[in-house]
Amino acid sequence: MKKIKIFLSATVIVALYGCQPVGSSLNEEEIRDFVTTHFAEKVGLDDAVEPFLEDLSDDTRVMNALGGAARDYDKSTVKGEWFYEDSVTSEIYDINIEGSSATVMGSTSDYIAGLRSSKSRWMGLIVKENGKLVWKRYIWGSEAARAMDFVWPTVEGEGALDSYNSMRYAMLNLRNSDGLRFSDSLVEVYPNWASAHLGQLHYYILAGDRKNLERSLEEASSKLEDASEAEKTLIAAYDPNLNRSERTTILAKALGFAGDDPHIRFWYTWLLEDADEKIAVLTNGLKRQPSSSVLNNMMAYVLMDRNEEGDLDQAEQHLKLYMTAHDEPNAYDSMGDLLVKKGDIDGAKEMYMKAAGMHPDFAEVSKEKAEAL
Repeated sequence: MKKIKIFLSATVIVALYGCQPVGSSLNEEEIRDFVTTHFAEKVGLDDAVEPFLEDLSDDTRVMNALGGAARDYDKSTVKGEWFYEDSVTSEIYDINIEGSSATVMGSTSDYIAGLRSSKSRWMGLIVKENGKLVWKRYIWGSEAARAMDFVWPTVEGEGALDSYNSMRYAMLNLRNSDGLRFSDSLVEVYPNWASAHLGQLHYYILAGDRKNLERSLEEASSKLEDASEAEKTLIAAYDPNLNRSERTTILAKALGFAGDDPHIRFWYTWLLEDADEKIAVLTNGLKRQPSSSVLNNMMAYVLMDRNEEGDLDQAEQHLKLYMTAHDEPNAYDSMGDLLVKKGDIDGAKEMYMKAAGMHPDFAEVSKEKAEAL
């Protein structure tokens, strides 16, 4: 998952300080030019690192408004791979100049393949050091970070949340063996936690392994006493005896408990039959999580299947965003499917072989697709 860049958005104010010599007053035009250029240059991978660092004070302090205390920014951690977007635009809401410093409020939008991949709101203090403008203090809050209505784990323990998130991220990107491995480990460490079984349930239902699916579902269902309503309904949706309508009803209920959860939204959308309804449900999810791997992938396939004028081009935008933001084998495999529809056989083969080489779960199926062309 993309590492959040320093300059996103803000809703909480930290102490803004930093005295500058008298006579170094600022003006609004140079502040606007500095801010606009700063964000516009945050593209191009390694090419973005040097100008990014040049815009920071020697003692820049930062704060994530949605979690964490103010801290000194460690410039040594900056990596070119953070700056993978095609373009970044900014909007300035307010500038307040007090002699040698300026407090600025605004927002930024990041774009990949013409689609917005994230939006952030921020507030910062700009001063002049050594004859040039720099960020002295900066606070931010990503809009996506406000989408917190997920199926959260109901256990506590060192590493539990990280392992749970890794399991579900693997599931959403169809690295199913990884999801199973994380799930098996969580079940062993947390034997009374129902949602530890999610990776198992996901693996077995996709593999058509009814025997193991029923076994894992029975174990998970026996541990629901302390589970949240979101956990209970998601687990119930794995019942192999459900018909399409019954499963759709359960997942609609699950969305009521965890409306931001991309796993539930994807599965619910997959069960819908009308393409326009699917697009509407996915569009709502992408407003909250525009760079979601599974939602962009699902949107691409809905557009491919509908195949109206312009749909294939739109589908390609979503898959380019997926590939760029996540670099997952499933993204390349999906792009291969799209290029087949567009008649680019050589390009499709390249995508399939790329996916096949990235992970064992794709080694056979993606290679077979390439060889069949």
